[in-house]
Amino acid sequence: MKNWIIVLLIFILPLSLYAYLDAKAQNDAMCKIEGNKEVKNPKAKIIKFSSPMCSECKEVAVEMDKAMQNYKDSVIVEEINVVENVGKEGKYNKEAIKKYNIVLVPTLIFLDKQGNIVKKQEGLMKSNEITEVLDGIK
Repeated sequence: MKNWIIVLLIFILPLSLYAYLDAKAQNDAMCKIEGNKEVKNPKAKIIKFSSPMCSECKEVAVEMDKAMQNYKDSVIVEEINVVENVGKEGKYNKEAIKKYNIVLVPTLIFLDKQGNIVKKQEGLMKSNEITEVLDGIK
């Protein structure tokens, strides 16, 4: 009986430690995606999923530039390249793609100040449509 307890401890302790560390690593990865929830000046956010090989993505970039003229101080824009695994800020792009269920580029995700999804738009979106959504978030 004593031998069984020793054998169980030899297997259970490392497996438990592995499960704990794995869960912690996944949680850390998600924190990198979502960022710090306790921001002093919360802002609305647009997450733009795109690819360098996508012609519509380039058109959306131009439309976003037009629309963001009036929202530079009140809206954060984050661009995620679906081809790369890790983005400029060290965020895990594949995790964000999975989280927001991205199947086509360009895709724009509009988030309010609390981080709730207000609108998800797949495909080309004109500057006046972007402005309408942003006006609705304010």
